[in-house]
Amino acid sequence: MDIKEVRLRVGYVRNQAKLSARELSLRLGMSGQYVAKLESGEINLSVAKLLQILEICDFPVERFFSADIADYNENEELKKLIESLPTDKKKNIIEFIKK
Repeated sequence: MDIKEVRLRVGYVRNQAKLSARELSLRLGMSGQYVAKLESGEINLSVAKLLQILEICDFPVERFFSADIADYNENEELKKLIESLPTDKKKNIIEFIKK
């Protein structure tokens, strides 16, 4: 994941939390333009600020860094369901998917 993707994901997280860039900036204790500048690449994002953004937006760190941020919940649910199956059922699912 490159910095451009991180910036895009910050915007995704903010939108999921239904916060404007200004509102998130103010909750971070920054100027009203901070998040807009961050998302546009005008300023750099520190790890500490990223973690603060995720906390404010109530967004899991694991989901932020997952391969598919949009389908994370569905992927995790599917993973848990499959993990709970007995081995023979898992093998059946694998064979079904391969076809």
